[in-house]
Amino acid sequence: NWLALPLIILIIGARQHALGLLAHDAVHRLAFRNRTLNMIVAEVFIAWPLFIVLKNGYQPWHFDHDRGLGSDHDPEIDYRGGRPYSGRVTWRKIMRCFVLDLMGCGSLDLLNFMRLILPYKHFVMLLGPIAMWLTAVALLSHFNALWILALWTASELTAFWAVFRIRAWTEHVSVPLAGKESSHRFDAGPIARFFFFPHHTYCHYEHHKWPQIPYYNLPELRKLDTSKPVLCLRELFPIA
Repeated sequence: NWLALPLIILIIGARQHALGLLAHDAVHRLAFRNRTLNMIVAEVFIAWPLFIVLKNGYQPWHFDHDRGLGSDHDPEIDYRGGRPYSGRVTWRKIMRCFVLDLMGCGSLDLLNFMRLILPYKHFVMLLGPIAMWLTAVALLSHFNALWILALWTASELTAFWAVFRIRAWTEHVSVPLAGKESSHRFDAGPIARFFFFPHHTYCHYEHHKWPQIPYYNLPELRKLDTSKPVLCLRELFPIA
């Protein structure tokens, strides 16, 4: 039903985002104790389907972000230091950006983000995902199911990035540079967690203070640290 397509794309994009967050834990070597298995599973079953390479790509970029948080050496500043993150941040501005992203207007920003995390010095790392996608296209074409690829790609270019960007707003935007303290600390309800903050990613403040703790233990860790108040999600920014 074409009338259900927007909701379908939103749900797929939200689940793509949830997959990406599992890859994030794997980047921190928290998915499997065996590092080789940890990286292979994350690459083949999560990163490559999302058109991303972890080893020599996203992984070193993300580690630089963790080390440089709260300083001018944070590589995330390259994409959240300008529009639309600059200027006064309000929920009206965030929702307007969210709707535009759902319409595909943020696709260029997504492609720019992917450009930042390409394994430029190790282009051989692209052979795996290229081979995987060529195989997928051949199989889907054989079974007259290329619509699956179209739906998956459309979801990533729209809803995935829209959801991703909501999370980005609530992590470090409009927080003064202060080292590991340069993160918002907040809680979110069940609907917001499903669409925007799965796998306890609302505990991003705790993640940056203790990056070697797996996501499923972060809520318990939060109970032990009262150094910074936990706000409601709506309290992070003014409405308008």
